[in-house]
Amino acid sequence: MARFEEGRSISCPPLFVREAYSQWSNVMKYFILAQDFELWDIIEEGYIEAPKKKKKQRSENDTKAKLNSRAMHILLCGLNEEVSKKVSTCKRAKEMWEKLERLYGKEEKKDGIF
Repeated sequence: MARFEEGRSISCPPLFVREAYSQWSNVMKYFILAQDFELWDIIEEGYIEAPKKKKKQRSENDTKAKLNSRAMHILLCGLNEEVSKKVSTCKRAKEMWEKLERLYGKEEKKDGIF
């Protein structure tokens, strides 16, 4: 009889693996997309807070700020303590994602993994 390993949880983000950054980042991307497409948009495109002059602009800023916070929270939940310290000063999810890419994406290429 075949024995199957336990699969990943659909409610917990994938845990960061330094040696397999490319795989982790790909799985994390789809995990975030499964949570909410707009979360991934915030990571890819980022957001800049617009001046809070009108009620509609405040509401849009609040929505984007919430999406940014959710995206950052998901990313941080997938990182170990060592790595989360390196990105904890980031103010935007996009900045955090790009910093992870700079730190670990290049490391894989340097080590000849890709």
